[in-house]
Amino acid sequence: MSRKTLFLLPCLTALPACEAGHLGNPLLLPVSAVSAGFENAGYNARRKHVKDYVSEHHAELMQDVMRGGGPHLTQAYALARVAPARHALLTKRIAEDAALYRSDAEALTVALMVHGA
Repeated sequence: MSRKTLFLLPCLTALPACEAGHLGNPLLLPVSAVSAGFENAGYNARRKHVKDYVSEHHAELMQDVMRGGGPHLTQAYALARVAPARHALLTKRIAEDAALYRSDAEALTVALMVHGA
């Protein structure tokens, strides 16, 4: 065996076990990139549905928030995949900052998406 082979052999055998912190195994990066692409596509599609719904029903959503709930708000939570256990708290938080959410539909979309799954 040449010196080059003797040097590379331990490096190559250790590579599959290599974990560079948050980067993970470098041999799996192509798989991770594809997986992240699918996850991002799914998130972006869900966000678009939520944004479209919020834009179309913004006034009704804010009325539901001020009442403590309602059909439009329930639908928005479903689209954003907000866990039912979080509905009451999120509704309260949105109501506490109603001036912001009344004037900015994008802020309401962000709040829904941040609390969604």
